[in-house]
Amino acid sequence: MKRVTALLIASVLVILPATVWASAFEDHTSWQKEPWLETEKGISIGKSVLEMGTGFRFIHATDFFNTEGKIDGGTYWEDIYEDLNDPNSSLGRKQKPKSKYANKRYDIFMWDMFWRFGFTENWTLWGNIPFVWSSEDQFFETASLTGGGNWGEARTADFEIGDCETGVLYQFYRRDDPIVSMGLSLSWKLPTGNEAPGEMNVNITGTGTTDVELAFLGRWQIMRHISVGWSAGYNIRFPGTVQYLMDSHTGFTNAMVDLGDELYVRGDAIVGIEHVALQMLMEFRYRFGTQVAIPDFRAETVQWINPRTGEVEQETYLLHNGARYEDWGIHKLFDPNQELVSSSGYLLTVTPRVIVRPLDWLDFTGYVKLHLLGKNSIFLTDKDGDNPSFDNFMPMQALGFNAGGILMGEVGGHATIRW
Repeated sequence: MKRVTALLIASVLVILPATVWASAFEDHTSWQKEPWLETEKGISIGKSVLEMGTGFRFIHATDFFNTEGKIDGGTYWEDIYEDLNDPNSSLGRKQKPKSKYANKRYDIFMWDMFWRFGFTENWTLWGNIPFVWSSEDQFFETASLTGGGNWGEARTADFEIGDCETGVLYQFYRRDDPIVSMGLSLSWKLPTGNEAPGEMNVNITGTGTTDVELAFLGRWQIMRHISVGWSAGYNIRFPGTVQYLMDSHTGFTNAMVDLGDELYVRGDAIVGIEHVALQMLMEFRYRFGTQVAIPDFRAETVQWINPRTGEVEQETYLLHNGARYEDWGIHKLFDPNQELVSSSGYLLTVTPRVIVRPLDWLDFTGYVKLHLLGKNSIFLTDKDGDNPSFDNFMPMQALGFNAGGILMGEVGGHATIRW
């Protein structure tokens, strides 16, 4: 309830004043169409302009940013014992452990269907529906007398729907020639994907929780063929139920997890001519610590007088007193022997994009995400274990492979048609 109240107050304080500010600027007249040059576009598309598109995204994930802010592999250790009843046991009759480790990798393929519609010059609606294919592969190697190992497919997701998104944008100021455009946006991430980390049987196709994001954004055409943009926002994550959650000491079913809210700033620069535009986008995103609802039990002692004996008798019951949210600490470097540290994290990403426009109603876009810096770039489902969190997709999606000291993340492209 506290988060809902905060959201309502923020919406009133941010959205309503924008409508008042808009009246102080020049009114929009005539039919506003989308300009040919990418550098001449505002943040809101023109009145009665409809854009529809489809695209693909791919992630080959083997690495992430750990609690030290260093790139780490998706590897976990596990102490196992040979069956002492096995007469062929290489360890004989003595109970000696042998260690096993598994390298993990993801191949994640997403198909997006998206749209934007400008129902006035200043208001734009948009939405996106993703479909996900993925596989989790593991290479098991046993550190025993003989060694050896092999890759095996652990889990897959075939044409599963991910977390859908929708939103509305209000442009409260626009000046043309050169373009100066500013506005506010309110967007939702719907809980349509597989549930948040904790699912045991299938790959995660999203956090499976509801997000609400408020943002301020703008664009300024500093020269005819050069423009810059900016945005700053706050992403509110609502609690969600996961099927299974555990650490080394306790386990929960139908656990409530409150993924950390996110605060971000983003800037970009576009250089464009009639048919080609190059965009460089940089984003810094900070995620607050995650909380988990811990069941709370209390002892209740009931006393009564036995009608037959007249003596006072009592009995103690264990009552469920709801749940309380607690910060979920994790161990430094994911090592159970290290001290607990915060589960909060950050991520610095650079995304170069190429936009090709052969016709005024058709765009082709290609991009790649490069994660330069990060910390705790995955969500942990096990604070005391050896990083089984890599079993699942992560809210920040900061997965990729180590490409010379940076994390090569998502690669994708899409086509957009416009009416």
